[in-house]
Amino acid sequence: MEVAGKTVVESAFFSFCIPQYNRTSFLLRVLESINAQTFRDFEVCISDDCSTDGRSQELLDYLKRVGLSFQYSKTEKNVRYDKNLRRAIGLASGRYCFLLGNDDMLAAPETLAQLHAVMSRHAFPEVVVTNYREIATGVSYRRMQVTGVIGSGPRTAAEHFRNFSFVSGLVFSRELARKHETDQWDVAEFYQMYLGTRILAAGGRLLAVSDVVILKDVQIPGEQVDTYRIWPVLKHCPIIERPLNLAPIGRLAFAAVEPYIEGRTRERIARRIFGQLLLYTYPPWLFEYRKIQSWRYAAGICLGMRPKNLISNSNLGIVTRTYLKLLHAIVSLPGLIIPLSVFFRLKPWLHQFAKRPNRST
Repeated sequence: MEVAGKTVVESAFFSFCIPQYNRTSFLLRVLESINAQTFRDFEVCISDDCSTDGRSQELLDYLKRVGLSFQYSKTEKNVRYDKNLRRAIGLASGRYCFLLGNDDMLAAPETLAQLHAVMSRHAFPEVVVTNYREIATGVSYRRMQVTGVIGSGPRTAAEHFRNFSFVSGLVFSRELARKHETDQWDVAEFYQMYLGTRILAAGGRLLAVSDVVILKDVQIPGEQVDTYRIWPVLKHCPIIERPLNLAPIGRLAFAAVEPYIEGRTRERIARRIFGQLLLYTYPPWLFEYRKIQSWRYAAGICLGMRPKNLISNSNLGIVTRTYLKLLHAIVSLPGLIIPLSVFFRLKPWLHQFAKRPNRST
């Protein structure tokens, strides 16, 4: 590991933990939003995954010029997202780790002050989940509908693991993030989901914040972030299993919760976790890939998301396995035949339905 720079404030409240790779122009805009904050008790922790754009010094120069407290390190070789996020968390010295993508910015100069005030009013919980808005479309995504402490324990973790899929605007107790650190799910690309789910399952309290805290996907004229949406369309696409990175999500979330459950509760929570994955997370991707690739590509995703792939090595009972097979079949058929125009017209409503407050917590 090559440590390239460090200017540290003692006992910061927030540590912005940012995994970086080659998006320097975007990250500089993100840092501008951090530097604009009226609440100043924070540090910036950047783990650079061996970027190849040659702009590391430019980034360091900015951090020093504006006087931000920071820690910056750069790997000697590419370690991929999960380990890089874990390294960013490892740099933190603050009370809380505020996870932030390198192309997502804070919504307003008062954002941190308002968030700190909400956390204070609710006795400084261990996990905080906030909302975000897409810059390009202006659409707000409300992971949380109300502000308040929702709960803790395995049931809360099982109900809310999906809210950890988008990394920016998640806030974890640094002490607990370090305590539950693991490399078990490297390459799954959802380390923050494992961490948030595990902290809740172990007894951490979940604070929902209904405010929009993050502006997602910084826009830079003439520059574009690499994304699956701009990948070339496959011609003569074969129908083969295409699990993408969705398949491990259920196993990851279940592994986070499993040490804290037993008996019949284990099967019920397994059905809840894998059922949510099939009912809420999986269908939108069928429509998305029908749109940007083809029906045949989406059919490959359908094959890749069969329950045998989702629950492999999970040692679940016949009732749970049968339930998931039926759910997969029921969900896949509409996902492959409903017209795209109908789905995308209903998408905002469907998203709000999927994120509605849970009646059982």
